[in-house]
Amino acid sequence: MSNKINKPKLTSTQLIEKMKNKGISFHYITEAEAALYLTDKNNYLRTAAYRKNYQKYNNGINNGKYINLDFSYLQELSTLDMHFRFIISNMCLDIEHDLKVHILKDIENDSSTDGYDIVDTFLRSHNYIIGKLESTSSSPFTNDLIHKYFTINKIHNPQKGKWENKITAYNDCPAWVLVETLTFGDFIKFYEFYYSSRSYNTIPFPVINLVKSLRNGAAHNNCILADLAHGTSRAPGIISRTIKQIPTINTNQRQKKLSCRPMLEFVALLYTYNLVVSDKVKFHRSKELNALFLNVCFRKRTFLLKMI
Repeated sequence: MSNKINKPKLTSTQLIEKMKNKGISFHYITEAEAALYLTDKNNYLRTAAYRKNYQKYNNGINNGKYINLDFSYLQELSTLDMHFRFIISNMCLDIEHDLKVHILKDIENDSSTDGYDIVDTFLRSHNYIIGKLESTSSSPFTNDLIHKYFTINKIHNPQKGKWENKITAYNDCPAWVLVETLTFGDFIKFYEFYYSSRSYNTIPFPVINLVKSLRNGAAHNNCILADLAHGTSRAPGIISRTIKQIPTINTNQRQKKLSCRPMLEFVALLYTYNLVVSDKVKFHRSKELNALFLNVCFRKRTFLLKMI
């Protein structure tokens, strides 16, 4: 059946009726306030996404309806998620900065490369990145670097009917320039490419990829806390062993919590952050995390405890 028929466009008032039919109550906020919220503050799709964290009746007259789920819980969880994404984004920026510092230091001390040949080899094996660099060659933030260190020609694209920048050579680009032009995801590719053939003590690649996944979710403003179900992921060995060293977390807790994908990614972020970022920056971020978890989350514990 077409979605146009099965899921037609609804007004905020109709959406509220839909939620009520699913067992969602409005004890702490009126239906009129909720309708205004869905119209001016947030949309239904994002707000309702958090309902996955709450249980449903499996039988009886309320079969399929949510158990003790109030609209205000979804509203507050959406706000909490927003603050969480802000902190994640800042922490990922800290990690990205320090990873770049570390890799450039290692390249500087690496007698097997002059800093140019590694870029040439990397781009030859990751040719798709050339296209991404071409697309940002007119950006005010990377334009000067790309035009200075890459050979670029103007080529007419008859299909699009316009002239485009095409990179025809990149053997004059050093690593310290390349890392400033790459997206975080492509920088991680370069990070893995460089360290995979060297015996440096680095962040394990499965862990750094978990960080990348979380960073992308936050950067694209995805609902990070929309689905906290367990049994969806398996932790890399280094993460599991690290958490095992915390005496207040037992085996069942560790296995259960780390099987939740968002939680696993956040733990990977903390693990990486602790190893990579400077103490001064860690101190300031820890204060932000404490404010979120010890203050905000503690105040919202009533509805947080009702989740899965």
